[in-house]
Amino acid sequence: MPGAQVRLVCFAHAGGSAAAFRSWNMGPDVEVVGVQYPGRADRFGDPFPEDLEQLGREVGEAIAALDERPTALFGHSLGALVAYEAARHLEEIGQAPVHLFASACRSPQVAGSGPPLAGLDDATLAAEVMKMGGTEALVLEDLELRDLVLPYIRADFTLLEAYAPLVEPLAVTPVLALNAVADPYATGAEMDGWSGATQAAFRVERFAGDHFYLVTRQEEVLATLRAALGVQDGRG
Repeated sequence: MPGAQVRLVCFAHAGGSAAAFRSWNMGPDVEVVGVQYPGRADRFGDPFPEDLEQLGREVGEAIAALDERPTALFGHSLGALVAYEAARHLEEIGQAPVHLFASACRSPQVAGSGPPLAGLDDATLAAEVMKMGGTEALVLEDLELRDLVLPYIRADFTLLEAYAPLVEPLAVTPVLALNAVADPYATGAEMDGWSGATQAAFRVERFAGDHFYLVTRQEEVLATLRAALGVQDGRG
């Protein structure tokens, strides 16, 4: 989108892909780009990432190679941590994002402290993911498709459970945390912990719904992001 004022790079949840953001229309001023993690969709044959910080650095390098348009990062659940690591790398190389939007994810300091899921047997892991909701819940109901998607879902949870970030917060990137009031996987108090992830501005926006509130509340979420980025809807 050549005329866009800002680029919004989006990072999906565990088991998710760039397709999660296919329906996002931010208007002509914002180019929406979905990150495709290795091991799924059109990267199905690529090896699973083994280190969340390294994955964030690799995505940061890819973002840095694009044109110098102002860039914001949005991450949902696991994606918020990958986006955070990408932001850390971009700050290190002097290309800090204009904003980091962290959605439905415990703050980096405690992100890996949730119940372990990666080591569960297939049936139990599938049941836990289906309980969370989202598009993967429907896919997992099909036993043939389950065999295709469970390996990368498990790999994503392995990344999360092994994650141990550095303690230094972002220096100049403001953070907006977004969460749902009925999300049992990232409570309001846990989302408030993102205040320690940056030395710049921080605030929280809360929405009705559960862990995948951004599906049912998509227009509210997009309006919040537009306001934070200072752009108009412009969709006519």
